[in-house]
Amino acid sequence: MSSEFTVAAVSFLNARPLIDGLDGEDGIHLISDDPSRRLDPVLADRAAVALSPVIDFQVSPTDLDIVPVGAIGCDGCTLTVRVFSRTAMEAVTCVHTDGDSHTSVALLSVVFQELYQRVPEIRNLVSADVNGSAAPPESVLLIGDKVVRNQPDPTLYLHQLDLGEAWRAMTGLPFVFACWMARADRDLGDLPGLLGRCRDRNRGRTEEIAASHAAPSGWPEELAVEYLGKILHYDLGPRELEAIDLFWSKCHDLGLIERLRPMKLHNGIALGRG
Repeated sequence: MSSEFTVAAVSFLNARPLIDGLDGEDGIHLISDDPSRRLDPVLADRAAVALSPVIDFQVSPTDLDIVPVGAIGCDGCTLTVRVFSRTAMEAVTCVHTDGDSHTSVALLSVVFQELYQRVPEIRNLVSADVNGSAAPPESVLLIGDKVVRNQPDPTLYLHQLDLGEAWRAMTGLPFVFACWMARADRDLGDLPGLLGRCRDRNRGRTEEIAASHAAPSGWPEELAVEYLGKILHYDLGPRELEAIDLFWSKCHDLGLIERLRPMKLHNGIALGRG
């Protein structure tokens, strides 16, 4: 690759099949952080692409393109985007969230409105380790590796709701939490091709990736293999794009998105509602 590009990703285990090996490619500088801040380097033109929460496409102050060469999604259970509650879900009035993913917090509101005809109050979670809290919150939304590392005490939090599973039951569609995004005016050269090749190469490396990254992320290796190889999906095809568009529409109906932008792919195709 003749040009140099900075690629912004996430630090969770779930991103490894999209980025493992990228840092060894000529001209690629990989930076990593939590998903709620991944779009910032793109907006500041310090990164060419970012693996960003899908809702950020709509709330970004700058027009974006979706680069359809990889995503983090599911077609049912996610394992790592879950509400834990001390009361029955239909009685939940307040959910504490860690704020790591804008998309997951919005999905919580969409699911509760559809299933229980109300949106619970959202409050910031002070610590992801709710087991060490002197006053455990009624309900919490946890995402990512912390669900495995710091799962709330099941004898206290008797009720759980996997948001990916709930979305699948509601819509019959997969769900996409994050995908590659770039500024609409950004020349990416061969970067999309490189990102797609990295994803495809890593399809056959699930066990190797789990062996390298499960323990540092706080995961049992066997569970990481199942998570990366079976539970999560990394493609962005027609059904996934349909699901993103439907999710945006539901967020707009709830007032979580002020104005709906049409979906725009990096190849210039515009989809969805204007």
